Amino acid sequence: MENTMSEWFVAKALMALSERRAEAAQGEPPVPTAAPDAVVCNADPFATRLWNLLRIRRALTADEAAALLADTHAGDENGMALGRRQAGALLLSWSRQCPQAVRVDARRVDGMKRYALLRDIGATPPAPRGEAR
Repeated sequence: MENTMSEWFVAKALMALSERRAEAAQGEPPVPTAAPDAVVCNADPFATRLWNLLRIRRALTADEAAALLADTHAGDENGMALGRRQAGALLLSWSRQCPQAVRVDARRVDGMKRYALLRDIGATPPAPRGEAR
């Protein structure tokens, strides 16, 4: 990986802060902040964490996301594979749904697609198509 250890710590600290804010706001009604190119809804926690990680890193593969976000114990390959599939599906969905914001990069990392954030559209991830607003 081409990242330094300090970038990893910053990403982890920002993710922890985001999780704390989300937990604190669970008792309060959500304040809708509509993004111009996306449908906004109450996203699942993994999608929110992945979206925040993409906003921090600006470019990401599903493998990198799974390694940073997976709630697994060391050596749990099934959990990593599930996280990789879930991250890949969300990233692909966002790139198709909001092509002005997220795109599949021409560059691949270890044979995996790399997704780049072109424009930050807010703190809430785009909702999968077909879900109610």
